[in-house]
Amino acid sequence: MSSPLAASSPNSYRSPSRTAPGANEADTGAAPILVPSQVLDKEALAQIATARSAEYRQATPFPHIVLDGLFADSLLDQAVAELPAASARWTTYDNVNESKQVCSDAALFGPTAEIIVHALNSAPFVRFLEGLTGISGLIPDPHLHAAGYMKVSPGGFLGLHYDFATQRELKLDRRINVLLYLNRDWPAEWGGQLELHSNDPVTHPRHQEVAIEPLFNRVAIFNTPNALHGHRRPLTCPNGRARLCLSWYYYTAPPVPGWAARSKAVEFKGRPDPARFVIKAANLLTPPILFDLAKRVMDRFKKPR
Repeated sequence: MSSPLAASSPNSYRSPSRTAPGANEADTGAAPILVPSQVLDKEALAQIATARSAEYRQATPFPHIVLDGLFADSLLDQAVAELPAASARWTTYDNVNESKQVCSDAALFGPTAEIIVHALNSAPFVRFLEGLTGISGLIPDPHLHAAGYMKVSPGGFLGLHYDFATQRELKLDRRINVLLYLNRDWPAEWGGQLELHSNDPVTHPRHQEVAIEPLFNRVAIFNTPNALHGHRRPLTCPNGRARLCLSWYYYTAPPVPGWAARSKAVEFKGRPDPARFVIKAANLLTPPILFDLAKRVMDRFKKPR
């Protein structure tokens, strides 16, 4: 299930330095500066979206994909080294359904992980997700609500569940999960495999399950509506180790009836524009339901067959 196209070809990361042409760090004393645009290779991401979109959309038990090696290993090692301390604002969930910790404040992540977060919330990565998944109009969450760093310690687990459906603060519908695993030298017997399940009973003969090992520099992407998933078996990793990942959730705005009829382009004061007058008249005279119907028809023709 690994990706044949890595979006970051070097196995060691060196961020670009903002120094004068021909100068080096020894001459200027300037440290390399990590910037979000250098975290991933946009051209390689576009290739992955084109080459593997059908695989993603046709995957069972629901649309998903696993990609390995998108990032430089040393970049992720640095993110782990900067992991927020236990004294940081981690939210602990410890009940019959789950045992884990979450830190959603990117300002506490350390500079490397914070920049990775911004890179995956940026327009190039969102365009990659739209091309891969076929879902247009994706919106990242700058607040990382219930996302960010996730840490599961020995004995921890996450029961099978369906994710929350809406981001109530932003009034958006949840559509995509992206999970980046940060677990070097993680043997399968320690557990923590991400389980993807079909919606029929687990004991049903036709029940489908996919298990994804939470390996270092592995990204799991999947549609969230009606997606039953978790990692049920308590971890058996030794003390001092934990199952780590960075997570992002992506949303779309719910449809608003008549939105197209209310849309307005930039309007400059001055000479009247006859074409604009015609558009305004059409918006006023055409029932909003016809705009919505036309959009649905156009969206249907855009979908891959």
